[in-house]
This record gives sequence, C-alpha cells and structure tokens, in this order.
Amino acid sequence: MKLPNVYVTERGFGISTNGSAAWNELDVWKTHELQKNSIGSVSALTATRTAAATSADSALAVVDDILSFVKETPGKPSKKERALLAAAVVFMYGVWESFTEQLALEVATQLSKAISEHKVPDAIKNVLQKKTAWGLAVSPGWRELWREHVKLEALGDEADRHGMNTARAGNVKRLLALAGSPDPFKTFPASAVPQHVRATANTAEKALDALVSLRGEIAHTGKVPEPLRKQHVNAWYVFVADLVDVLDQAGRNDCGGLLSK
Repeated sequence: MKLPNVYVTERGFGISTNGSAAWNELDVWKTHELQKNSIGSVSALTATRTAAATSADSALAVVDDILSFVKETPGKPSKKERALLAAAVVFMYGVWESFTEQLALEVATQLSKAISEHKVPDAIKNVLQKKTAWGLAVSPGWRELWREHVKLEALGDEADRHGMNTARAGNVKRLLALAGSPDPFKTFPASAVPQHVRATANTAEKALDALVSLRGEIAHTGKVPEPLRKQHVNAWYVFVADLVDVLDQAGRNDCGGLLSK
C-alpha cells in the first residue's frame, strides 16, 4: 500500500488527505484544519478539546465522588462532612491550577511549532527580544526558547523558581498571554458566577480569586469556614468546569486564529 505524501508547509509538516478510501475516511481529518491542496496540518490543535481540558474533566469527576458522601439535606454539616467539603475545594483548586499550566504549555507548543515569525504575540516577543542573537537564531532557537519560557513560568525549575505559584486570575492571564491566548476570560458570562459570591465578586476573574482565597484559607490554616455548605462547593464545581470550557475554547480559537492568518 502506498502511503499519502508528506509535505512541508508554512505551518510545519503536513500530510495529504488524498489516498485510499480508508485513508480519506479517517476521523483525524475531522479534527485538523485543512490547508490548500487537501493538506492536513499535523500540528494543528484538535477542533474538539485540548488534552489539558480532557484531563481536567476526568479529574473534576473526583469532586463528584467526594461530595457524594455529604448529605443533600439543609443544615449544618457534620465534622466529617466539613472535612469532605474542604477536601473538595482544595482538590478542585488543584485541578484548576494544573489545567491552566498544561493549557499554556499545550498552546505554546502548538503555536511555536508552526507560527510565522512576524505573528508571534507581543507578550512572548517582548521576552524573546531580551535573548541573545545566538540563542534566537541558532541554539536552541526562538521557538524552543518560547516553549522553555512558558514552561518555566508555569512549572518553575530546579533552581528554586516556583512557576505560577497560585492560579489567580491575573497570574493565569499573564501565563496564557505568554503562550498565545491573551484574554481567556473575556467570554465568560457574569451570570455563570456562583450566586453566593456575586455581591462581592461579580466577574469571572473576581470569583476565581475568591475561590483561590477560600482554598488558601483552608490549606494554610487547616480550618473550614463556618458558613461553607455543600451547595456552595457544588456551585464552585460548576464554576470551575465552566472556566475550563471557556479557557479551552479561547486557547483553541486563539491558536487557530494565529495559524490561519
């Protein structure tokens, strides 16, 4: 069987979608942007979901498992139930932080592989301009420097650099801007902010910071805030799941936009 041709395109390597009937019907062509002459970009982000979001979806299911041990009836939760509510909040935040870090790495990796040099986003361009000419042009090259910098800002390194530290809204926006997604919260509707915090946190960014503060209070003091109830944690769960959806979509849209212009 003769395999379809491999091409070098302006966005990296590509494979022709034209081949045998079985080749033409592969599902992969449904999730990759097609270029001229029926060439599918092998470096395009999936059109359905990033790996970061898929991982977050699976991890958030654990929160459901934790909350299933807390009764639905109104009233003050028991000591054990309060511990479960606290665990759910801390775990939920961990999922959120990991998602944002992995999303940034995923977007930066995809863009750095295929983007034209003149389309590099300003946030990372300002960082790259401070690198040496040798590093940019020869070793490791500006594309690898881009990936390395986003990884450093997200995860830190062995030289006592701690990465993003906390996934507050400002830190997440800064990290994703470096990756190539400059305003990830812009499409999040105010109506999706948890009802119990809207009086003081009426935007996605303010609500996120309230969740981070709640997690910090629990993790750093070992105490569960007295007013915390299951309905509040359920609302935070929905909020985080919605944030994952919005940032996932923003990352894919921004990536696709930069690669298609």
